[in-house]
Amino acid sequence: MRSDRTMTMCVAGLLLLGCCVACERSHIKDSAVDQYPRSSQELDFLDALEKQIVVTNDDALHGLIVFADGADLSSTYEGRVVVARQKQWVGSGWNPPADESAQIGWMSVAACRIVGIKGGLTMRVMGPIPRYATKELIFMDVLPLRTENQSLSGREFVDFIDRLGRVQKSGKALALAEAPTRGSSGEGVIPAGAPNQLLDQSSVEFGLPNSAFTAPASPAPQPSEVP
Repeated sequence: MRSDRTMTMCVAGLLLLGCCVACERSHIKDSAVDQYPRSSQELDFLDALEKQIVVTNDDALHGLIVFADGADLSSTYEGRVVVARQKQWVGSGWNPPADESAQIGWMSVAACRIVGIKGGLTMRVMGPIPRYATKELIFMDVLPLRTENQSLSGREFVDFIDRLGRVQKSGKALALAEAPTRGSSGEGVIPAGAPNQLLDQSSVEFGLPNSAFTAPASPAPQPSEVP
C-alpha cells in the first residue's frame, strides 16, 4: 500500500514539474523596442522585430500604442503599462516582465478595443476578454490558429498589426487584389507567395466550387431548318 502511494506521489510530482516547464515563457534581452524606442525609428523597430523569434510584452505594447495613437510617448515599459491599463487593454494588476514573450490573449483584447470589434454574443455581453477576443480574431483571419496563452513571433506580430490596419480600413483582414486590366492574364487574387490566398468566400463557406455562383451561359442558338 505504501509503495503504491509513493509511486502515485512521484507520478504527480513529475506531472507538476512537466506543467511548470511547459508554462515557462521565453525571455529576450535587448529586444526591438530597446534598440529603437523612438517614433522616428519605427521602420528600424519593425525591421528588427521581424527577425525576433518572439515578440515581448514591451515590443507588443510599443507596437500597439503606435498603431492606436500614431506615436508612443512613453520612454519606459512602466509608462506603456500605464497607458495599456488606461485603455483597458489589460487589468489593473497586469505587470508581467518587459522581456517576457507576450501572450496573444491580452494583445487580442487590445486589438478588439482599438479597432472596435464587437464579436459574438459573449463578447457583446462581457466585453473583450482574452479567450473570446482571440477566437474572434482567428475567425477574422487576423491571427494564426493559436490559444490565448501562446505568443507570436516578431514577424507574425508585424503581420498581425498589418491585418488590423486592413480591418480598420475596410473591415476585412484579407482582400482580393484589384481586377486585372484587359489583356492581362490571371484573376484578381493575392499574388503567389502572399501569406494567404482567398477563394470566393461563399464557395469556401459552403464547400462548393468557385463556378457554383456563376450564372449559367445562354444556350447556343440552334441552326434554322431549311425547307
